[in-house]
Amino acid sequence: MSSQFYTSIAHYYQHVFPFNPAQIEFLRKVLPYNGARVLDVGCATGDLAFALTHFGFPTWAFDFDAQMIAIAQYVKQEEAMFPVFEQLDMRLIDQRYPENYFDTVICFGNTLVHLLNDHDIRRFLQASFQVLSGEGKLALQILNYQYILDNRIQSLPLIDNDHIRFERSYQFTEGSDLIDFNTKLTVKSTGQEISNSVKLYAICRNRLQELLEEAGFEAIVFYGSFNLDPLTESSLPLILTCKKK
Repeated sequence: MSSQFYTSIAHYYQHVFPFNPAQIEFLRKVLPYNGARVLDVGCATGDLAFALTHFGFPTWAFDFDAQMIAIAQYVKQEEAMFPVFEQLDMRLIDQRYPENYFDTVICFGNTLVHLLNDHDIRRFLQASFQVLSGEGKLALQILNYQYILDNRIQSLPLIDNDHIRFERSYQFTEGSDLIDFNTKLTVKSTGQEISNSVKLYAICRNRLQELLEEAGFEAIVFYGSFNLDPLTESSLPLILTCKKK
């Protein structure tokens, strides 16, 4: 896992990916009860973790990128207990947190596919299983890579607002599950351009479901949006919930 991609855009992240209130509404339906303990994996600058805390869910949140965590810590009020922010590798959560401690583990923002093989994804899923309480829930959000691969989608929708312009494209290698994710961020106030390329594992629904079941999860439900729309062949987001057996 390389964090250089996110380090370079950390100060502009909230303009690129502003907080999505639909995520909170989705989680309020998913979380088992008010006050449930949540682990936010790949929290970036912490917007979702702050919102979960506001709605009464004690939240622990981490990111692999130190700059993202520094920004989240800067925003957090000194006297506040939650969210708890730290830098951590998502494959090691069972070494950092107690067994059966969290009621829900969430991993949004296409974070999972930065793990570049089945072994690492399996490691994360097994670790999530360990830190979840009995019948605890796991919620994931990636992109629907079956749709992207089948249709050779070469670019994602442009993000363009008063602050930034963010261009995103894919390059495919025949016979490989890895794709190159290429981006160019233009900062409108200065004209600065930040270009990056990072490899992603284009894991598809069926393989992800197999790995979840291997790790011990059941009741796997797929969605095509945070509004609980069903996943279809042409859905761009892929969102799922499942629970510990």
